[in-house]
Amino acid sequence: MIKLISASLIAIAATIGIASYSTSSASAGEAPCKATEFKTELVKAACEKGGQKEAKAVMKTFMKEKKIKSCNACHTKLAPNYEMKKDALKQFTDAGGK
Repeated sequence: MIKLISASLIAIAATIGIASYSTSSASAGEAPCKATEFKTELVKAACEKGGQKEAKAVMKTFMKEKKIKSCNACHTKLAPNYEMKKDALKQFTDAGGK
């Protein structure tokens, strides 16, 4: 149950960061995050640093640390919009995400 919650939270954070268009300062040539509003510090910082690529990398690291096995725990769909499930943010915060 904890693993499922953690996975969902991670997926939510990833979705938030990757799903919407971002006004971030992603590196030239990198696909920007699609999010314009961020509910997590982790994804917001990643999007500002390196766009979608960085957001995906930090979420994968978070998932590995929290032993979450699948992005689908929090996301209903993955690339290109990374749509999140309704409880994704709760799962992320329950896993320790901020």
